[in-house]
Amino acid sequence: MPDDLNLEEAIERFLRGLQASPRTCKTYSTGLQAFTAFLHEKGLPQPITVRALTEDVLEDFFLWLNKRSYSRFTVQTYLAAATSLLRYLFRHHSLSPDFSIERAKEKLRSVMPRSSYPIPHPDPELPAIILYYDQMPLPDGDAPKIRLARLRILRSRAIVHTLYASAGRIAEVAALNRKDVADGRRREVIVTGKGQKQRFIFLTPEAQRAIANYVKERRDDYEPLFISHGRNYGHRLSTVSIWATVKKAAKALGIHVTPHDFRHYRATQMLEEGAPLEAIQDILGHSDISTTRRVYAHYSKPRIREIFDRTTLPPEEALKRRELC
Repeated sequence: MPDDLNLEEAIERFLRGLQASPRTCKTYSTGLQAFTAFLHEKGLPQPITVRALTEDVLEDFFLWLNKRSYSRFTVQTYLAAATSLLRYLFRHHSLSPDFSIERAKEKLRSVMPRSSYPIPHPDPELPAIILYYDQMPLPDGDAPKIRLARLRILRSRAIVHTLYASAGRIAEVAALNRKDVADGRRREVIVTGKGQKQRFIFLTPEAQRAIANYVKERRDDYEPLFISHGRNYGHRLSTVSIWATVKKAAKALGIHVTPHDFRHYRATQMLEEGAPLEAIQDILGHSDISTTRRVYAHYSKPRIREIFDRTTLPPEEALKRRELC
């Protein structure tokens, strides 16, 4: 890249080569628009070149965002976009020769408040969501309205069973195709998650059966696993509609549950049953185990205590064991 590469062209090249979902690309684009606005307000010579960026740029960007009352999530997302851009420029030797990404991040950390990830507390009644749809009677008959009502119930059953079994993100569940699950015959499914990274999700026999029943009743060749049965018949069901499926049951049961709570519930359940954090990391698709540990480590404390108690010997017993060696 040229030494005098201007910022707008650099951002355009970065976004063009970004290997991420369309949603992430759009979010990063919005974040970098804010980053550009910040640099313009900072009074850098126009047009702004990437060589003009200094190591305090992330720190100053964070303070600029805070003054404008952006939400915590938005601030983190926009900072992630700016940091990714800087890494891209660093890899292509476009930044000033003495620019250090690590020093820039350290400056940012010095002004960011330390905060812990909110501990998830999924409603213990969450499995009732599944029973709500499983116990809902299927209307009998072949009249169009009756069959449509039956299809929607079977779809709801398949959705909540898939969310529960897989602990998948709502976008991953919405993106499933029939061939991915082999119409309910496959127990392990490859999905593309955050950062376009592929991983396996697992289906229980109950989830497989719910999917098979739904697909059998559809009698169509549409590719998506979950489709609309309304005005856009055959189109892929949106994440909003999946959210509404969960919300409908939660409201009827008088509990508060979101699709993401299924992930938290299953992770907590598996930890309490003795699953190691490394396994939870793989199942949830966390790229870094520190994320899994930060969110769920508190749930593993009883298990750790159990191991501690089982493996700790009284002093007298420890001496006896030593004498026997």
